[in-house]
Amino acid sequence: MAKILFRTSGGRIRKKELGLGHIFRCINLGHELKSHQIQFLIEDYGSVSKLIHEHGFKKTFNLVPGISTNDDIKKTSAHILKNNIDLLIVDKYGMTNRFIKTLKKIVRVVVISDLKIIDFDADLIINGFIGFNNKITSNKFKTKCLLGPKYQILSQQYKKKQNYKKKYDLLITLGGFDANNLLELILEKISDHKIKLKLKIILGHATKKTSKIKKFMTKYNEITIIDKTSNMKKEISSTKFGICAGGITTYEFATLHVPFAIVCQYKHQIFTAKEWHKRKIAKNLGFIQNEPKKFDIFFNQLIQNKIILNHSNLVDGLGSRRIAKEILKTIRS
Repeated sequence: MAKILFRTSGGRIRKKELGLGHIFRCINLGHELKSHQIQFLIEDYGSVSKLIHEHGFKKTFNLVPGISTNDDIKKTSAHILKNNIDLLIVDKYGMTNRFIKTLKKIVRVVVISDLKIIDFDADLIINGFIGFNNKITSNKFKTKCLLGPKYQILSQQYKKKQNYKKKYDLLITLGGFDANNLLELILEKISDHKIKLKLKIILGHATKKTSKIKKFMTKYNEITIIDKTSNMKKEISSTKFGICAGGITTYEFATLHVPFAIVCQYKHQIFTAKEWHKRKIAKNLGFIQNEPKKFDIFFNQLIQNKIILNHSNLVDGLGSRRIAKEILKTIRS
Protein backbone atom coordinates (compact mmCIF):
# COMPACT_ATOMS: atom_id res chain seq x y z
CA MET A 1 0.00 0.00 0.00
CA ALA A 2 1.52 3.28 -1.14
CA LYS A 3 1.41 6.61 0.68
CA ILE A 4 0.13 9.27 -1.72
CA LEU A 5 0.14 13.01 -1.00
CA PHE A 6 -2.01 15.51 -2.93
CA ARG A 7 -0.57 19.03 -2.88
CA THR A 8 -3.39 21.36 -3.96
CA SER A 9 -5.09 24.70 -3.34
CA GLY A 10 -8.48 26.35 -3.73
CA GLY A 11 -11.39 28.06 -2.07
CA ARG A 12 -13.29 31.30 -1.77
CA ILE A 13 -11.03 34.07 -3.09
CA ARG A 14 -11.82 36.74 -5.67
CA LYS A 15 -8.34 38.16 -6.33
CA LYS A 16 -6.86 34.92 -7.71
CA GLU A 17 -8.18 32.82 -10.61
CA LEU A 18 -9.04 30.14 -8.12
CA GLY A 19 -12.15 28.20 -7.13
CA LEU A 20 -12.58 24.53 -6.28
CA GLY A 21 -11.62 22.92 -9.61
CA HIS A 22 -8.16 21.79 -8.44
CA ILE A 23 -9.71 20.39 -5.26
CA PHE A 24 -12.41 18.40 -7.02
CA ARG A 25 -9.91 16.89 -9.47
CA CYS A 26 -7.79 15.70 -6.54
CA ILE A 27 -10.84 14.34 -4.72
CA ASN A 28 -12.03 12.50 -7.85
CA LEU A 29 -8.61 10.96 -8.43
CA GLY A 30 -8.26 10.23 -4.73
CA HIS A 31 -11.37 8.04 -4.86
CA GLU A 32 -9.79 5.98 -7.66
CA LEU A 33 -6.67 5.51 -5.51
CA LYS A 34 -8.48 4.93 -2.22
CA SER A 35 -6.99 1.46 -1.71
CA HIS A 36 -3.80 3.38 -0.85
CA GLN A 37 -3.11 5.80 2.00
CA ILE A 38 -4.19 9.27 0.87
CA GLN A 39 -3.17 12.60 2.42
CA PHE A 40 -3.87 16.20 1.38
CA LEU A 41 -1.52 19.15 1.88
CA ILE A 42 -3.53 22.25 1.02
CA GLU A 43 -3.71 26.01 0.79
CA ASP A 44 -7.25 26.55 2.02
CA TYR A 45 -8.77 29.86 0.90
CA GLY A 46 -12.13 28.83 2.36
CA SER A 47 -14.35 25.71 2.45
CA VAL A 48 -11.62 23.30 1.27
CA SER A 49 -10.80 21.25 4.38
CA LYS A 50 -14.49 20.70 5.10
CA LEU A 51 -15.14 19.63 1.49
CA ILE A 52 -12.28 17.11 1.51
CA HIS A 53 -13.46 15.65 4.83
CA GLU A 54 -17.02 15.34 3.47
CA HIS A 55 -15.62 13.13 0.71
CA GLY A 56 -14.09 10.76 3.23
CA PHE A 57 -10.46 11.93 3.28
CA LYS A 58 -9.53 12.64 6.89
CA LYS A 59 -5.79 13.27 6.67
CA THR A 60 -5.54 16.92 5.66
CA PHE A 61 -2.70 19.30 6.50
CA ASN A 62 -2.73 23.05 5.93
CA LEU A 63 -0.18 25.48 4.56
CA VAL A 64 -0.49 29.25 4.75
CA PRO A 65 -2.53 30.41 1.72
CA GLY A 66 -0.30 32.25 -0.73
CA ILE A 67 2.86 30.60 0.61
CA SER A 68 6.07 31.52 -1.25
CA THR A 69 7.70 28.95 -3.53
CA ASN A 70 10.76 28.68 -1.24
CA ASP A 71 8.67 28.06 1.88
CA ASP A 72 6.42 25.70 -0.06
CA ILE A 73 9.40 23.60 -1.13
CA LYS A 74 10.71 23.47 2.44
CA LYS A 75 7.40 22.59 4.09
CA THR A 76 6.24 20.14 1.41
CA SER A 77 9.65 18.40 1.46
CA ALA A 78 9.53 18.16 5.26
CA HIS A 79 6.04 16.64 5.12
CA ILE A 80 7.10 14.10 2.48
CA LEU A 81 10.13 12.96 4.48
CA LYS A 82 8.37 12.91 7.84
CA ASN A 83 5.44 10.85 6.51
CA ASN A 84 7.44 8.57 4.18
CA ILE A 85 5.38 9.61 1.14
CA ASP A 86 5.82 7.39 -1.94
CA LEU A 87 4.14 9.63 -4.50
CA LEU A 88 3.34 13.33 -4.70
CA ILE A 89 0.46 14.53 -6.92
CA VAL A 90 0.54 18.29 -7.53
CA ASP A 91 -2.53 20.18 -8.78
CA LYS A 92 -2.40 23.77 -7.65
CA TYR A 93 -2.52 27.41 -8.61
CA GLY A 94 0.85 29.03 -9.41
CA MET A 95 2.79 25.80 -9.90
CA THR A 96 6.44 26.29 -10.98
CA ASN A 97 8.90 23.89 -12.54
CA ARG A 98 11.42 24.76 -9.81
CA PHE A 99 8.96 23.46 -7.23
CA ILE A 100 8.39 20.23 -9.21
CA LYS A 101 12.04 19.64 -10.10
CA THR A 102 13.21 20.11 -6.50
CA LEU A 103 10.64 17.74 -5.03
CA LYS A 104 11.34 15.14 -7.71
CA LYS A 105 14.75 14.66 -6.07
CA ILE A 106 13.10 13.10 -3.00
CA VAL A 107 9.84 11.55 -4.29
CA ARG A 108 8.07 10.52 -7.49
CA VAL A 109 5.98 13.44 -8.77
CA VAL A 110 2.80 13.51 -10.86
CA VAL A 111 1.61 16.89 -12.18
CA ILE A 112 -1.98 17.73 -13.11
CA SER A 113 -1.91 20.85 -15.29
CA ASP A 114 -4.24 23.08 -17.28
CA LEU A 115 -4.59 24.66 -20.72
CA LYS A 116 -1.55 23.71 -22.87
CA ILE A 117 1.02 23.85 -20.07
CA ILE A 118 2.88 20.54 -19.92
CA ASP A 119 6.60 21.34 -19.56
CA PHE A 120 7.30 20.22 -16.01
CA ASP A 121 10.24 17.98 -15.05
CA ALA A 122 8.03 15.42 -13.32
CA ASP A 123 7.57 11.64 -13.56
CA LEU A 124 4.13 11.91 -15.18
CA ILE A 125 2.03 14.78 -16.59
CA ILE A 126 -1.78 14.73 -16.80
CA ASN A 127 -3.64 17.37 -18.79
CA GLY A 128 -7.25 16.80 -19.84
CA PHE A 129 -7.64 20.12 -21.69
CA ILE A 130 -10.17 20.07 -24.55
CA GLY A 131 -7.60 21.92 -26.68
CA PHE A 132 -5.47 18.76 -26.91
CA ASN A 133 -6.20 15.75 -29.09
CA ASN A 134 -6.37 12.57 -27.03
CA LYS A 135 -2.86 11.14 -27.01
CA ILE A 136 0.11 9.92 -24.98
CA THR A 137 3.32 11.81 -25.73
CA SER A 138 6.41 13.32 -24.06
CA ASN A 139 7.34 16.88 -23.14
CA LYS A 140 10.73 18.59 -23.51
CA PHE A 141 11.95 16.83 -20.33
CA LYS A 142 11.02 13.46 -21.87
CA THR A 143 8.28 13.11 -19.25
CA LYS A 144 5.31 10.95 -20.22
CA CYS A 145 2.20 13.09 -20.83
CA LEU A 146 -1.44 11.93 -20.89
CA LEU A 147 -3.21 14.61 -22.91
CA GLY A 148 -6.74 15.43 -24.03
CA PRO A 149 -10.27 15.15 -22.62
CA LYS A 150 -9.99 11.35 -22.54
CA TYR A 151 -7.80 12.04 -19.48
CA GLN A 152 -10.06 14.56 -17.77
CA ILE A 153 -10.45 13.70 -14.08
CA LEU A 154 -14.16 13.31 -13.34
CA SER A 155 -16.12 11.66 -10.54
CA GLN A 156 -16.56 7.88 -10.52
CA GLN A 157 -20.29 8.53 -11.08
CA TYR A 158 -19.60 9.16 -14.78
CA LYS A 159 -18.35 5.63 -15.38
CA LYS A 160 -21.91 4.27 -15.15
CA LYS A 161 -24.53 4.74 -17.86
CA GLN A 162 -27.90 5.79 -16.39
CA ASN A 163 -31.01 7.47 -17.75
CA TYR A 164 -32.83 10.23 -15.88
CA LYS A 165 -36.09 12.02 -16.60
CA LYS A 166 -35.69 15.60 -17.86
CA LYS A 167 -37.21 17.56 -14.96
CA TYR A 168 -35.78 20.99 -15.78
CA ASP A 169 -35.51 23.26 -18.81
CA LEU A 170 -32.32 24.91 -17.61
CA LEU A 171 -29.65 24.07 -15.03
CA ILE A 172 -27.30 26.84 -13.91
CA THR A 173 -24.12 25.83 -12.08
CA LEU A 174 -21.05 28.07 -11.84
CA GLY A 175 -18.66 25.74 -10.04
CA GLY A 176 -17.68 25.74 -6.40
CA PHE A 177 -17.47 29.53 -6.09
CA ASP A 178 -19.25 32.27 -8.05
CA ALA A 179 -16.40 34.77 -7.66
CA ASN A 180 -17.95 37.56 -9.76
CA ASN A 181 -21.64 37.16 -8.84
CA LEU A 182 -22.46 36.02 -12.37
CA LEU A 183 -25.51 34.17 -11.14
CA GLU A 184 -27.14 37.48 -10.20
CA LEU A 185 -26.54 38.79 -13.74
CA ILE A 186 -27.97 35.64 -15.33
CA LEU A 187 -31.09 35.69 -13.16
CA GLU A 188 -31.58 39.38 -13.91
CA LYS A 189 -31.49 38.61 -17.64
CA ILE A 190 -33.94 35.74 -17.25
CA SER A 191 -36.25 38.03 -15.29
CA ASP A 192 -36.06 40.70 -18.02
CA HIS A 193 -37.25 38.21 -20.66
CA LYS A 194 -40.30 37.28 -18.56
CA ILE A 195 -40.24 33.76 -19.98
CA LYS A 196 -41.11 30.97 -17.58
CA LEU A 197 -38.63 28.13 -17.69
CA LYS A 198 -38.32 25.40 -15.11
CA LEU A 199 -35.02 26.35 -13.52
CA LYS A 200 -32.58 24.60 -11.22
CA ILE A 201 -29.59 26.35 -9.69
CA ILE A 202 -26.65 24.81 -7.84
CA LEU A 203 -24.90 27.55 -5.88
CA GLY A 204 -21.66 25.69 -5.12
CA HIS A 205 -19.87 24.82 -1.89
CA ALA A 206 -18.36 28.29 -1.39
CA THR A 207 -21.17 30.49 -2.81
CA LYS A 208 -23.67 32.29 -0.61
CA LYS A 209 -27.31 32.98 -1.43
CA THR A 210 -27.32 36.78 -1.87
CA SER A 211 -30.25 39.14 -1.29
CA LYS A 212 -30.71 39.52 -5.09
CA ILE A 213 -30.98 35.76 -5.51
CA LYS A 214 -33.49 35.55 -2.65
CA LYS A 215 -35.53 38.36 -4.23
CA PHE A 216 -35.60 36.51 -7.57
CA MET A 217 -36.85 33.38 -5.79
CA THR A 218 -39.86 35.23 -4.39
CA LYS A 219 -40.88 36.41 -7.88
CA TYR A 220 -40.07 33.29 -9.89
CA ASN A 221 -42.14 30.24 -9.01
CA GLU A 222 -40.56 27.63 -11.30
CA ILE A 223 -37.18 27.56 -9.58
CA THR A 224 -35.26 25.14 -7.37
CA ILE A 225 -32.05 26.27 -5.66
CA ILE A 226 -29.67 23.99 -3.78
CA ASP A 227 -26.34 24.80 -2.12
CA LYS A 228 -24.50 21.74 -3.41
CA THR A 229 -25.03 18.22 -4.67
CA SER A 230 -23.46 14.83 -4.09
CA ASN A 231 -24.55 13.68 -7.56
CA MET A 232 -23.76 16.23 -10.27
CA LYS A 233 -24.26 13.56 -12.89
CA LYS A 234 -27.93 13.20 -11.92
CA GLU A 235 -28.43 16.98 -11.87
CA ILE A 236 -26.96 17.46 -15.35
CA SER A 237 -28.77 14.43 -16.79
CA SER A 238 -32.09 15.80 -15.49
CA THR A 239 -31.96 19.03 -17.50
CA LYS A 240 -32.53 19.87 -21.16
CA PHE A 241 -29.86 22.59 -21.26
CA GLY A 242 -27.13 23.96 -19.00
CA ILE A 243 -25.25 27.15 -18.25
CA CYS A 244 -21.91 26.63 -16.52
CA ALA A 245 -18.52 28.22 -15.94
CA GLY A 246 -15.50 27.21 -18.00
CA GLY A 247 -14.07 24.59 -15.66
CA ILE A 248 -14.51 20.87 -15.02
CA THR A 249 -18.30 21.10 -15.34
CA THR A 250 -17.94 21.63 -19.11
CA TYR A 251 -16.47 18.12 -19.38
CA GLU A 252 -19.30 16.72 -17.27
CA PHE A 253 -21.97 18.20 -19.56
CA ALA A 254 -20.10 16.93 -22.63
CA THR A 255 -19.77 13.42 -21.17
CA LEU A 256 -23.54 13.25 -20.69
CA HIS A 257 -24.32 14.80 -24.11
CA VAL A 258 -26.37 17.60 -22.52
CA PRO A 259 -26.07 20.87 -24.52
CA PHE A 260 -24.60 23.78 -22.60
CA ALA A 261 -23.37 27.37 -22.72
CA ILE A 262 -20.29 28.70 -20.94
CA VAL A 263 -19.99 31.96 -18.99
CA CYS A 264 -16.40 32.75 -18.08
CA GLN A 265 -15.43 33.67 -14.54
CA TYR A 266 -11.67 34.00 -15.12
CA LYS A 267 -9.39 34.87 -18.04
CA HIS A 268 -8.04 31.33 -18.38
CA GLN A 269 -11.57 29.96 -18.86
CA ILE A 270 -11.97 31.83 -22.13
CA PHE A 271 -9.47 29.43 -23.75
CA THR A 272 -11.56 26.43 -22.68
CA ALA A 273 -14.81 28.11 -23.78
CA LYS A 274 -13.39 28.88 -27.24
CA GLU A 275 -12.31 25.26 -27.74
CA TRP A 276 -15.78 23.88 -26.90
CA HIS A 277 -17.38 26.53 -29.13
CA LYS A 278 -15.00 25.76 -32.03
CA ARG A 279 -16.13 22.13 -31.91
CA LYS A 280 -19.80 23.26 -31.77
CA ILE A 281 -20.27 21.28 -28.56
CA ALA A 282 -21.12 24.37 -26.48
CA LYS A 283 -21.93 28.07 -26.85
CA ASN A 284 -19.25 30.48 -25.66
CA LEU A 285 -20.90 33.48 -23.95
CA GLY A 286 -17.59 34.90 -22.72
CA PHE A 287 -17.64 37.50 -19.95
CA ILE A 288 -21.33 38.31 -19.80
CA GLN A 289 -20.74 41.32 -17.54
CA ASN A 290 -18.84 42.90 -20.47
CA GLU A 291 -21.05 41.62 -23.31
CA PRO A 292 -24.65 41.58 -22.01
CA LYS A 293 -26.17 41.62 -25.52
CA LYS A 294 -24.50 38.29 -26.32
CA PHE A 295 -26.47 36.69 -23.49
CA ASP A 296 -29.72 38.26 -24.73
CA ILE A 297 -29.19 36.80 -28.20
CA PHE A 298 -28.34 33.40 -26.71
CA PHE A 299 -31.38 33.40 -24.44
CA ASN A 300 -33.74 34.29 -27.29
CA GLN A 301 -32.31 31.42 -29.32
CA LEU A 302 -32.68 29.08 -26.33
CA ILE A 303 -36.36 29.79 -25.71
CA GLN A 304 -37.07 29.46 -29.45
CA ASN A 305 -35.23 26.08 -29.58
CA LYS A 306 -32.83 27.42 -32.22
CA ILE A 307 -29.60 26.24 -30.59
CA ILE A 308 -28.16 23.15 -32.24
CA LEU A 309 -24.99 21.66 -30.75
CA ASN A 310 -22.97 18.54 -31.48
CA HIS A 311 -22.74 15.45 -29.31
CA SER A 312 -19.18 14.38 -28.70
CA ASN A 313 -17.40 11.23 -27.56
CA LEU A 314 -14.18 13.10 -26.77
CA VAL A 315 -14.93 12.74 -23.06
CA ASP A 316 -16.25 9.40 -21.82
CA GLY A 317 -16.04 9.69 -18.01
CA LEU A 318 -13.30 7.06 -17.71
CA GLY A 319 -10.36 9.46 -17.39
CA SER A 320 -9.86 8.96 -13.65
CA ARG A 321 -9.62 5.19 -14.09
CA ARG A 322 -7.06 5.51 -16.92
CA ILE A 323 -4.95 7.94 -14.92
CA ALA A 324 -5.05 5.83 -11.76
CA LYS A 325 -3.64 2.88 -13.73
CA GLU A 326 -0.78 5.01 -15.04
CA ILE A 327 -0.07 6.38 -11.57
CA LEU A 328 0.16 2.89 -10.11
CA LYS A 329 2.65 2.01 -12.87
CA THR A 330 4.70 5.05 -11.82
CA ILE A 331 4.70 3.91 -8.19
CA ARG A 332 5.73 0.35 -9.08
CA SER A 333 8.54 1.52 -11.37
